[in-house]
Amino acid sequence: METDAQPMLISAAGTAWAKAQRTRRKPLAEATIESYCDAWRSFSQWATRQDKHTVAELTPNDLADWIDSLKRMTDGSVQTYSHGALAVCKYLADRTLLPCDLALLRMHLRDALPRAPIGRAPDVPDLRRLVAFYDQEPPAGELGSAQERTRLNTLRNAALLHMLFSTGARISELLALNVSEIRADDGTISPRVHVVGKGDRKRAVFVRSHAQQRIERYLALRRVTFPSTRPLFISHGPRGVGGRLNRSTAWTIVTNASYEIADQLEAEGCPREARQLRETTPHTFRHFVATWLLNEGAQLSEVSALLGHANTRITEQYYARHADDRLQELHDQFAPDPEL
Repeated sequence: METDAQPMLISAAGTAWAKAQRTRRKPLAEATIESYCDAWRSFSQWATRQDKHTVAELTPNDLADWIDSLKRMTDGSVQTYSHGALAVCKYLADRTLLPCDLALLRMHLRDALPRAPIGRAPDVPDLRRLVAFYDQEPPAGELGSAQERTRLNTLRNAALLHMLFSTGARISELLALNVSEIRADDGTISPRVHVVGKGDRKRAVFVRSHAQQRIERYLALRRVTFPSTRPLFISHGPRGVGGRLNRSTAWTIVTNASYEIADQLEAEGCPREARQLRETTPHTFRHFVATWLLNEGAQLSEVSALLGHANTRITEQYYARHADDRLQELHDQFAPDPEL
């Protein structure tokens, strides 16, 4: 139990866990640490709304109640967030800081979690309308003003959505990029960028002209000179100005846009497409790119390399259904007809 004069704040527990994790002989991958920290920040924000501020106030039901509040996340993302929160809780329990039984907390959490879905990529909506959501640039304002921050945020959001749409990269891979890593030797935005994925595997992703233009405009307004080691995507305030954009904010950027377009589609009489858009997350762009390429005739091995999967079996498991759709099209087009 907590014995210090100053009980540990819930918001500080994630930072303490991450610091301890990074000093281990074999720490988790940095992307996983960041993902778990995002999960704990989400839980901390939920706990604050429940008027709970210290670890000593946690109860066995809190993680389960928090999971129930994550209505706008996909089942897979909820599962990931639960892993992150449990990792921090285990860290607290190992140091006798958790005021409730870890096994009991884990049991309540397990009951609240959605059943793990079969490992197949979901059907995805057409994201071509969504990617352009932030393309309309707001008017300029005075330097440092709220209007200018809104303009910077809009340009950043547009660049982020176009990068997701162009590359099919994981959101964590894009948020980890620095400006110097996306510039070519002549100072222009490179059409080929290297990201570091799971297992610290490095691979190339490809930046189409529409994404290059959005990044160039965003960096120009930020007045970023070349070369620069600053993060590509940053916060523009009012809090955390200049810091690297985190996953939670990136999710909000995507889901706010998808919900607004979904409302428009529903008003246009397209409820099914609207429902799919409301389930859109940054990872949906990855599924969209993979599905599009496979339906256009790309090989599973090629798509696997583009996505950075450890092997083609993973790609086949996730996207075999979409490959079958392509095979059916080929069969319908070229199979012999007994009447001819």
